[in-house]
Amino acid sequence: MILSTSVTNLGKKRFKKTVISYTLITIFFFAFSRIYEAFSFGETSVYMHYLFTVPLVGGIILAILLKVLPYFSRISLNLWNSAVAIITTGTLFRGIVNLSGRSTTLDAPYWYVGIGFVILALLSIVINPIRLKKNVRTVEV
Repeated sequence: MILSTSVTNLGKKRFKKTVISYTLITIFFFAFSRIYEAFSFGETSVYMHYLFTVPLVGGIILAILLKVLPYFSRISLNLWNSAVAIITTGTLFRGIVNLSGRSTTLDAPYWYVGIGFVILALLSIVINPIRLKKNVRTVEV
């Protein structure tokens, strides 16, 4: 069996840090959205109410990818985190606008850029293993 021990240890640390970070972010946005809606004078917004699901789903997908792919690159992780942050910001913006009783299309760029980052992250996941096969030193166990 061929393993790279340093990559394996890095993967475990990265997985643990990712799970903890996304869990805390999800809890924060759940509490934030409920408190914000409580002070909105009876107005409701689906975007604000389900704001916490964006980091929750993004974190679950990322955790699965980190478990399945042992050589998950840093650029893929950064692109994925950026995509989740951009989509979360767009959802928050739309929720705040809806709770104010208005409507706008100014949140559209958030969706387009967020989806673009998701596509870039997925492409970097597919392309990176080809490059890594040439650069990773392996140790036989």
